[in-house]
Order: sequence, then structure tokens, then C-alpha cells
Amino acid sequence: MIMLGCALKQGRCFRRVIPKASIMFRLISTIALLFPAILFASEPGLWSLSPIQKHSLTGHEEETAIDQFIATKRAEQGLKPAVAAKTETLIRRLYFNLIGLPPSPEEFEDAQQISTEQLVDRLLASPRFGEKWGRHWLDLARYAESNGKDRDVVFPHAWRYRDYVISSFNQDKPYDQFVREQIAGDLLEDSSDEQKIATAFLALGPKAFQEPDIEKFKMDLVDEQIDVMSRSILGLTIACARCHDHKFDPIPTADYYALAGIFLSSETRYGPGPLYLNKHEKDTKLVPIGTRANELHPAVAAWRAEVVRLTEFVTGTRSAAYRIRREVTGTLRDRGLQKPEEAPDLLALHEKSEQMYADAEAKNQERIALIENPPPDQPGYTMAMQRASAPPENCRIRIGGMPKDHGPIVNRGGLSIPGMPTWSEISIEKSGRLELAEWLAAPENPLTARVIVNRVWHHLFGQGLVRTVDNFGVMGDEPSHPELLDHLSAGFIADGWSIKRLIRRIVLTETWQLSSESNAKNQEIDPENRFWWRANFRRLDIEQFRDAVLSVSGQLDLSPPDGSIMRHVYAGKDYGNGGNRVEFREEIASDRHRTIYLPIVRNEMPEFLQLFDFADPNVSIGARHSRTIPSQSLFLMNGTFLETQAKAAAQRILSVPAASRLELAFRLTSGAKPDSASKQIASAYLDLRGAETNEEDAWADLIHLLLASGQFRFLE
Repeated sequence: MIMLGCALKQGRCFRRVIPKASIMFRLISTIALLFPAILFASEPGLWSLSPIQKHSLTGHEEETAIDQFIATKRAEQGLKPAVAAKTETLIRRLYFNLIGLPPSPEEFEDAQQISTEQLVDRLLASPRFGEKWGRHWLDLARYAESNGKDRDVVFPHAWRYRDYVISSFNQDKPYDQFVREQIAGDLLEDSSDEQKIATAFLALGPKAFQEPDIEKFKMDLVDEQIDVMSRSILGLTIACARCHDHKFDPIPTADYYALAGIFLSSETRYGPGPLYLNKHEKDTKLVPIGTRANELHPAVAAWRAEVVRLTEFVTGTRSAAYRIRREVTGTLRDRGLQKPEEAPDLLALHEKSEQMYADAEAKNQERIALIENPPPDQPGYTMAMQRASAPPENCRIRIGGMPKDHGPIVNRGGLSIPGMPTWSEISIEKSGRLELAEWLAAPENPLTARVIVNRVWHHLFGQGLVRTVDNFGVMGDEPSHPELLDHLSAGFIADGWSIKRLIRRIVLTETWQLSSESNAKNQEIDPENRFWWRANFRRLDIEQFRDAVLSVSGQLDLSPPDGSIMRHVYAGKDYGNGGNRVEFREEIASDRHRTIYLPIVRNEMPEFLQLFDFADPNVSIGARHSRTIPSQSLFLMNGTFLETQAKAAAQRILSVPAASRLELAFRLTSGAKPDSASKQIASAYLDLRGAETNEEDAWADLIHLLLASGQFRFLE
């Protein structure tokens, strides 16, 4: 069987060199498709594909099971746990981990008067919880509000998916249902607008709008969908099997194209909207929702048709004018002339192109006015998946991943890996997307629960029980505590797939509440803290940092915005046409909402997000980098953001009695009262700077120092 697998791989390479080998290659491919499991019969069992088993420790209560699993492994290594974290440290840790914000001085005082359990329940119930934990999922969903790639056009309705994710986490929507909705929400019984919006998960990715080959465009789109689905939900790199059998995991190419058939039998409504018509479509490529979504009013139909007509006129006229201008410029260069006025025959062409540009601009203004004033019963729109207008069909293997090099047909279905749930045959009338969703969310699926439980552990501790959070395959890491991972996964399913219950269970453990204090012996035995003998000292994510700075200055707007900055700015500017770059720097700089609500523009990411390791929105990311680079220090010292917010914080502090100001400054930035040494140093600094400048600037400089300090930027 190993020889057969090698022959299959060699056959593909051989066929590229000698076309006559095609018949033999197809024969081998067909045999492999009929018996895909044979190729991997000799592969060792993959730990992540074994059934989830609920492990228990005899003689211990369920409430302390996590601590006991950790303690057992810790003792085997000769490690002793650090002491418990101080109350002040634990309160700050809970606030940032659960809602992504620091406690206000009033909240901090109140938190000290209630039990840890009560504080955890309060934070889990906060609407801020979904904004913190929803961001983790948006990293996985490669969420952005523009396309990126060769044409960074705006996705003006992407924000609906962002709000859906935040709402789902706040509702504590069962994770299995969350998965079903994002893969096939539009196919569920009595599908709601929210469930249709959920399927934008599959439509948000970057696309090569300039790709002239429609077949390649479609196969690349499907490949991206398979990749984001498999990495985020299953922790597998299935897309690696597009061109050949997976080099490491037991995933044959046939399985990849079984999944590809499902997505090809659905329609991806990814459109930027009526302002932009891409290279392949004359439709807006969006799904209507809300008012009259299923019954297009004549006035809406007329409005939509006029928007399309004006759009086609503007883009067509501009293109024609550009061609004329290029012709004039080239002819002038050939004749050695500088201006059209020097050649009467060219002057007329030049004036014609200028008039065409003016006509296009006039029509563009009409178009913008139409978009800003739609009919009263116009439906909303969303990026989404929907049933294809053509009948579903199975996909042919693309030899070597080449779109037009077709091999055998593969029936629509899922992975044939031993250990995964079996598939029933998909009806000829159905795409299989709903069946895929059910297969992913099945309790018998050994990966879905394990992967999300490990992700939650990763976000709470700084690293997962499986460190390669996006790869549970052969090249991924094995779990440091496999019994604990299974215990948590089984409990997660039994608890109704509740993310909040899982988080609550973990943060109330003694293990999670340890201090970050180190000791030499433990450090020598376990320098990476794989056995959780202390808390990891972690830098705040950039969202947490920015939101915390705005909270200190009193500038943070906690109300959710109406849609997106992109939605409002987009209506008045012609982004996405004629190769224009998408820039929203001024709007982002002036916005005071939480960072999760800032638009993510793939080709124009704000500098501060890039500096502090924001997730790459082009791919699914489960674990961000945490670099330390010189430009971060320069941003903290000289950036206008911290300077502006420090001045606002200084005004806030100067509004209270003088005797309370220093304590308030420290309470705002660290949550704790300053000790005598800190008070003495800060007072001396204020006196020194006050003598050089004025009181407000002196306080602004002090606050700036505190905001840039490690005590503010890091979490113990």
C-alpha cells in the first residue's frame, strides 16, 4: 500500500513530463479513490482522532478536577506551584480576560467586596464579554471589511457578521449551533436573518477579483472556504490536499474534492454592493434581509436598476476616457511634445477625454445620492451563502490542483479519516452543506470540541494544552495533559456546548488563580511553564491596550456603533473603482468606540495594529505573535495617540481634589493604590515638570509614562 501511495504521487509528476502516462495515472487515481483508507492503513493512530473520553480522578470532587489533573502532572515533574495571586492582581486579570477592559476605580472597590464567583458571573453577563471573546473568533474567521489582494474593494455589509459573532458570545449560543449557523444557517428550518448573516463566515475571505479565469476564481474561492472551515473548527490543514494527498495527515485528495463539491454546489454572495461590479458578475452578489427581503417592491427594483445603470456608465466612461488619455500621452511622447495644445489633432481628443471624465463624475454624484437615499422599504443586505440556482453536482479532482486538468468525479461528502463520524449519502437535490454542518457539530466528532476547548484554554492561560492551536494533525503538538483535554471536552459537550460555563469552570480553579511569581528550581525544570506551576506574564492584546487607554482618559465610547465607519464613509467616496486605495486613517484616529468596531482594511491596516501583532486578516489565525521590536517603544514614546489620551486623562485627574489626584492616577492605570515609594517618585516628577511647564502638561507627562509602563501594558 505504501508503494501504491508513492506510485500515485509519482504518477502525477510523471504525467506532467510524459502526457502518454495519463491513462495509467487515471487508473491509479481511480483505484485510490475507491479505496482511500488503504493508503493510510499503515499510518500510526493520530491522538486527536481517538474518541473523546471523560476521565475522572477517584476520590476528588468535580469542582477540583482541573486542579487535580494539573497537580498530578506537576508532581511528576517535581514542581511546586506558585502562591495564589493577590486580590488586586486577580481582579485586574479577570476583567481583562473576560471583558477586555480594566476595572474602573469604583468597579475595583466593589469587586473587593464580593466573592470571586460573583465577580466572574457578573463579568460573564456583561455585554462587554461578547466584544472581548468575539474578537478571538473574528481572528479565526479572517474578518475584514475590505477584500485586499489585487483590488481592495470595500465590503460595506461585513459588519453584520461582526455583530452576529458578538451577539452569539453574549447569548452564550451553544457552540455546536454556532458552527451549524456559520456553515449552513440559511438552510436551517425557518432560517432567520441572523442565521443567514452567520454564513458570511464563508464569504468574507480575500478574492482575486482581477483573475480572468473564472474556473480558477471559483476553485480558489472554494479552497479558501475549505481552509478557513478546517483550520478554525477542526484544527486540520485540509487545503493542503488540493494538489496531492496530504503529506502528513491521512487526508487524500479525494476527500478535499468531496468537500469542494459541497461548496461548488452552493452560491457565495460575497459582493461589495451596488457601487462596485467585479470582473465576473453583473449582480450585486448580496443577500437581502429584513424588510421585504423576499418580495422586492417595484420601487426598490427600479432603484436597484438605476444604481446598476449609473455604475456601469461611470466605470465604462472612465475606462474609455483613460484609454483616450493614454493614447494622447503616448502620441505626444512619440512626437517629442509636452502638451496637447501643441498638436491640434490631439487637443480635440484630450478635450473629449476631459469631458468624459466630467460626465462620469456628474453621474457618479447622482449614483451616490441614490445610494444615500434609498426607497423606504429597501431591504438590508448581507454577505452570505445561499442555494445555487444550478442543480448540485459532484466535483472532479483537479490533477495537481490545476483548475482545468480534470480527473475522476468524487461524490460530495466529508473526510474518510478513521475516527471521524460516518457520512450518509447526500441527496442529489442537496448541496450537502447542511449535512457538512451537522457532521462538524456532531458530538461524535473527536475534533470540534477538543479544538474549541483548547482555544479557550489558550486565551485564558496564554498557551494551549495543545500549543499548535490551529493544527491537531501529525505536524502539530501533542497535548501536555491529554486526559485533562478530554475531560474538559466531554464536560463541554455535556454542558450544552456552553463557552461561558467552560470559561467559568477554568477561571475558578486554583491553577488559573496562581500568581506569575517565578522560582529558580521550577524555572530550570520547566522553563516554558508547560505544567502550569505559575501564571504566564502576558502583554495585553492591542485591542485591550487601546481600549484601556481610552478608558483611563475617559474617552471610551461603550455604545456599539451603528454599522461601521466603512459603511458611512463608503457612500461618499469612490473606493474600489479605478484601483483606488482604501484609506480610513482619519476616521479611525478620531473614533472612540472599542477597537473591535474599527474597520479592518486588508491592504491598509492601521500602523498601531500592525506594530502590536494584530492577527493577519487574510488567513485564519488562532494564536497571535507577540514580538518585541524597537518601533513599539517609539510608538509608545512619541505616538500622537498616547499623547492625546494622556492630556485627556490629565484633565480628568485635575477635576478632582488635589489630595486625591495621585491615587486616582495609579488606580486608573494599574487598579491598585500607589505605595509610598511610588508616591514619592511621582510627586518629585510632578514638581520637577511643573516647574518647567504647567500643571496640566506635567500631569499629562506622568500619565503618559504610566500608560507606556510595563505595569500597564502587561497582565500578571
